[in-house]
Formats: sequence, C-alpha cells, structure tokens
Amino acid sequence: MDQKVIQAVHIYVLIIMNTGFMVHVLILPIILTASQRDAWISVIISIVPCIVWTLFIFYIYKKLDKEDIISFLKKWSTPFVTYIFTIAFGLYFIINAFITVKFTVIWAKANYTHDIPNIVVVSLFTFICIFASYKGIRTISTLALLFLPVVTILGIFVGLGNTSNKNYELLFPIFESGYRNTLNGILYTSAGYLEIIVFLFLTPYLKDKLKAKWLLLVGVILIMLTLGPLMGAIAEFGSVEAVKMRNPAYEQWKLLRFGYYITRLDFLSIFQWLSGAMIRISLCLFIGYKLISNSKHQKWILLSLYLLIVIGTLIHWDATSFFYFIYKYFFPISSLFILSAAIILLFIIFKKGKGKGETL
Repeated sequence: MDQKVIQAVHIYVLIIMNTGFMVHVLILPIILTASQRDAWISVIISIVPCIVWTLFIFYIYKKLDKEDIISFLKKWSTPFVTYIFTIAFGLYFIINAFITVKFTVIWAKANYTHDIPNIVVVSLFTFICIFASYKGIRTISTLALLFLPVVTILGIFVGLGNTSNKNYELLFPIFESGYRNTLNGILYTSAGYLEIIVFLFLTPYLKDKLKAKWLLLVGVILIMLTLGPLMGAIAEFGSVEAVKMRNPAYEQWKLLRFGYYITRLDFLSIFQWLSGAMIRISLCLFIGYKLISNSKHQKWILLSLYLLIVIGTLIHWDATSFFYFIYKYFFPISSLFILSAAIILLFIIFKKGKGKGETL
C-alpha cells in the first residue's frame, strides 16, 4: 500500500473529478430543493466554510506526516478506535460508490437506455470500474488526468453556448422567502466540500508534497463547478422549473444548438457524466476495499463489493424515493460523520503532540 506511484497533481485532479462529480451532479438538485431561487447565494456564501475546511484538512495532512489516516491511528490510537474508523470509512466509500452507480443508472434510463435492461447497463459500466479499481490508484489517477481536459472543454462549451438562452433577471429577487432557505442551502453545499478529506487516504501513494495554495485552488474550482451550472439552470429554466429537475446541469445540454441545423447536442453529456462517475466509483471502491481487506484476498473482496453494488442497484428503488433518501438522510448523516471523524482525529493529533508515549 505504500508504493509511491502518483504525483501531487494527480491528487488535485482526483479531487476535482471525484468531488466535482458530487457537487455538479448529486448536490446540485439538492441545493435547488433546499434553497430554490436563493441557491446561488448559498453557494457564494459557502466559499468561506470551503476555505476553512480546506485549510483544516491540510493542517491534518501536515500532522499525519505522509501517513494515511488508518496507519496513523494504528500508531497513536487504540485498536478499537482504529477498527471503528476503518469500518466506518470503508462503509462510507462503498455507500458512496453505490449511490453514484444508482444515480447514473436512473439518469441513463431516463435519457438514452429506455429499452435496454438495467442489468446490461450496470454490468457493462461496472466492469470498466472494476478494471480501474483492480489496476490501482495509478490507473485511476491517469484516467482522471486524461478525462479532465475533455470534461472541462465540454463544460465551457455548454456554458458559453447557452448564453443566448440565459436570462439572469430570473436570479432575482433574493431572500423572497426569508433567510432560512439560504442557510439550508449553505449546509448542503458545504456537505459536498467535506469530501476533499478523501486525499488523506491517498498520501501513502504520493511521491511529493501537497501545497495549500493548490488545494485552495481546487476548492475554488469546486465552487465554480457548483455555481456555474446552478446559476445557468435558474437563468435558463427559472427557479420553479429548475427545482423540479433531478439533473439540472445536464438538462442545459438539451437547449444547446450549434448554428441553425445542428441541435440535440446532449449526447456529449454522456461522456461528461460517465467519465466523472467512473472515476468516483473506481476511487471509492479502491479505497473501500483497501480499508476492509487483507493482502491475501483483495481481488475477491473487490469483486464481491462490485457484485453487491450491482445487485443493490438492480433492486427496484424509484427515483423520487432515492432522491428523498440522499436529501434527507445520506448527506446529513455523512456530513456529521466526516465532521465527527475529523474532530476525533484532531484530538488524537493533539494528544500525540503532548505525549508521544500515550495512545487514545
């Protein structure tokens, strides 16, 4: 696990692709549901907690001294605390992978796989993810580095291409229903940025050091990945219609046209979505199975986890109930979990500094 195979730039790109998919796809409709027209205000205000959280996680990274969280806990905490952290984070990453697969299948079924059985869609897509996870972090990070420029170009293309369809007057008035909706939106927006903690599990593979200024730049990019399509959705469809959409960032592709004769360019969104989903699923399962497996049976545990996710995805769960689950339960609980874990980790770091012979 301690083989140094990636550079700092790979970590930055992995965060953008992994967390970027979450804030661009999973969080976006939730922020709109929570804040409605004021959702874009929530994102702007969330810049402050995003910066604070980034600096906080960077501080922990420096204190871990090139170790991942679990290796650090094995040295400076009790076996019980280490076990709880290992299982909890393992489940966290596995559930994240499942939610990404399920959301992707729901989106695919609604847009371009109407007549294809779900088992075919899930099996083909997860097969690619299995390969990436099995090959390891170097393969996943290299793919992310190749995908990111194309995804970025497509994002700029749809944003600028829809300029004529945008009416920014629809962003106003703000605070029409008071401040509560905005505060709710801030909580959900900030929940998305909490996930940058993922890089603390990748430090054993890192050849060089991460720098705070580049992590802050990554945070700004994540803010833009949320703010751009969010404002675009409200400006193009209006707040009432945008709130009803489950995939507002990708509905904007359906408005895009190139000249007079070329329309329906939304097929380009397929690459955007699947590349982000693939990186996220592969990375989450890679970290998840590394946490819960031993060196002898890693391959079979990885295959078992993917099989479990495929079976779970094929179980009927309608889109409305699934969205309600991640809105009401998953994001609030996962946010509380990450915050609690970070605070406990910080406490152990302080204990380490006071007395290196002690363990918690």
